[in-house]
Order: sequence, then C-alpha cells, then structure tokens
Amino acid sequence: MSVALDIFVVSCKAVLKVFIIGGVGCFARRRGLLDEDSCRKMAKLNGAVFLPCLLFVALGRSVTIDHLRNVWLLPLSACVNIALGAVMGKALVRALGTPPEFRGAAVASAAFGNSLALPVVLIAAVVGAGDVGDVSFGEDAQAESLLYLGAYMTTLTVLMWTIGPVWMREGTRIAAEEKGADDNADVELRVFEDAEDRGDSVAFVSHTRGVEDASDSGIAAATTSRDESSARFRERNAKTTDDADRALGDVLRDKLVALVAALGPALNANVAASVLGILVGVVPALRHALFDERGALFVLQDCASIIAAGAIPQVIIILGASLASGPKHELCDGACAAGVCAIRLIGIPAVNVALFSVLRRALSSSAVPTSPAFWLTFLIEGATPTANNMMLQVSMFGSPRAAEGVAALLFWQYAAAPVLLTGAVALFLAIL
Repeated sequence: MSVALDIFVVSCKAVLKVFIIGGVGCFARRRGLLDEDSCRKMAKLNGAVFLPCLLFVALGRSVTIDHLRNVWLLPLSACVNIALGAVMGKALVRALGTPPEFRGAAVASAAFGNSLALPVVLIAAVVGAGDVGDVSFGEDAQAESLLYLGAYMTTLTVLMWTIGPVWMREGTRIAAEEKGADDNADVELRVFEDAEDRGDSVAFVSHTRGVEDASDSGIAAATTSRDESSARFRERNAKTTDDADRALGDVLRDKLVALVAALGPALNANVAASVLGILVGVVPALRHALFDERGALFVLQDCASIIAAGAIPQVIIILGASLASGPKHELCDGACAAGVCAIRLIGIPAVNVALFSVLRRALSSSAVPTSPAFWLTFLIEGATPTANNMMLQVSMFGSPRAAEGVAALLFWQYAAAPVLLTGAVALFLAIL
C-alpha cells in the first residue's frame, strides 16, 4: 500500500505541474494577453525554434552507437505502440462517426504518447526509492533510465514529426473536400428548385407540350448528348496523345513535385533537429565539440540548451490558453474523449503487459539489459497520456476547431491520469 501511495503522490505531482503551468495560459487568455491568433503564432515559433533546440540537445546528449546497440527493443517498442494507437484510433473514429476535420488529429492523439516529461518524473521517483517491493534499483539505475528514455524518445520523436503533421492536415483536407461537395450539392439543388418555380424544363419534358414536341425535344437532346460525348472523347484522346509526347523527364519531375507536396508536413525543423541530434551523438568528434565545456562549439550547444528550456512550458501554456473556457466538444464529443483516453491509458498498457510477459521469457539475458529500469521504461512509455506536442502540431498544421478538440482530449486524459496511470505503474512494479 505504501508503494502504491508513493506512486500515486508522484503521479499527482507530475499532473499538478501541468495544470499549474497550463493555468498561466488560461489566465493569460482570460485577461486578453493571449488570443487565438497569438497562440497560433506562439505555437509556430515553438515548433520552428524552441522544440527543435530541445530535440537536438536531448538526442545529441543521450544517443551513442553503443547505446543504440544495447537498447534495440525500445525503438521497436515505440513503433509498436504508435501502430497500436493508430489502429485503435482509426477504429474508434470510424465507429463513432467522428467529424472528418478531427479524424486525423484524434488518430494522432491515440498514437503518440508523452515520451519525455511525464516518464522522466515517474521513473525518477520509482528508481530513486531504491527497493520497491521485490524490485531493487541500483545506484546507476537513474543514469540508465535516462539512456533508455532517450532511445525510445528518438524513434517516437522522428515518427511523430514525420507522420503526425500528415495526419493533422489530412483531417482538414477531408473536411474541406466534403464542405466543397456539400456546397456544390446545395447550388445544384437551388438551381433545380428555382427552375421548378419558374416552370422551366430542367431534366424533364414540360407537360404543357404536345406529344410531337416532346418527341422532337427528346431527339434533339439525344443528338446534343452524342455531340458532347464525341467532343469529350476527342478531348481525352488529344490529352492522352499530348501526355505520351511529353518528355520522360517532365513526367518524373511532376511526380517528384507531387511527392514532395504530399510529404511536405513531414519535412519540418523538428525532424531535421532529431536527425542532426542523432548524428552528433554517434560522431564522437562532433559530440565532444558541442557537449564538452572545452569544445570549440560548446557555446552553440549552451545557447540551444537555454532556448530548449522554454519549449515544454510554452506548449503547456498554449494548451492552457486553449482550455480557458473549459474543454470544448464541438468536434471531440464525450465518447471520443473517453475512447482515446481508454486507448492511451488502458488498451496500449494492457498489450504491453502481455508483450512483456512473452519477451522476458523469450529473450536471453544478453539480448537486452538486465536492469529492472529497462523493463520499467518499456512499460511506462506505453502507458502515458497523449503527447503535449499534439497540441503544438494541430496548432501548426490543423484547424482551430481541431486544436480545441485535441485540448479536450488532453484535459480529460490528464484528469484521469492520477488514477489510471498510478494503477498501471503499480501493476508494472508488481510483475517486474
């Protein structure tokens, strides 16, 4: 009971920090210091400067070739957790009939969990206790857990900023297409109704005409239809001939441009910062130049670290500003919020417990680290609420209404986290 109580207190403190910092954003929004436009600009600045600095520093400091060899299971676990969340999320939005504008954001929120801020607090508290039940954490467990967190976060971050923006924009695109189709249908209906009001024969022969006139009209209409079909056929044939005559280089260039446009959201500063951080970590000379106090480039890394310190607070402040009037359920109704919460805090953790039981028996002691901190990281990383960066992504790539929906998802997950996350961590400690 004392262990569960300690973990519950740690979870509450971690969540309380989020609510206190988010309260600053809520206060600023209510006092008129932040409005919707300024929050959006703030999110773009964070995504272009602050967060890339955080990713670069965190990955450059923790990733090395030796570490990557030893912790291969954690990057694979990140991929599995993302895939599980995405599959469950897609099934959820289809079953609930979630509005198209929010589908991509809901799936991304189900797929990507908080991989740094909350796990660091939870794991540090558990590991710092030393002996917890039948599990004993050594003196090096704290440093080891940071390495394990870095290995997991590396994979999740790259995938988050590669796939996440695509999902965010996909929902907005679908909504725009459906809105355009609805608008066209409304226009066609209005034209038809206007024609009926005027007595025009839009699609039918007027009943006021004679049979002979109707027959002549039908023949004329058929002739016109054949002429239009022939014209369209000649037009398509001419277009096909023109396409065949085009140079192969032009066709390839057009396809490349289309591919780049489709992958545009994935080509962002955060992916570049993640890749650069990994490169620095695995190249000893660069690592020494940037992270050694006597290194030639240490001042650059030091500046990046100062900027990086503001990344997470800014994201939470933006979240708080979005919730200034409480969670809004225009796009994200109660069922969707409860479903995503269940996926993140119940569904994925349950799968990971099953995987843990299988892997621990199947893998030899030389295949993965023997430290209990490794398996604790494996389990906790799959049991966290939606990543706060989803709020940043939807502000950058989604619509304002979708941002309100993501804020609602985060609100209810963090409200449930002290109970559900505490129960999950207690279960993890019991089976280690």
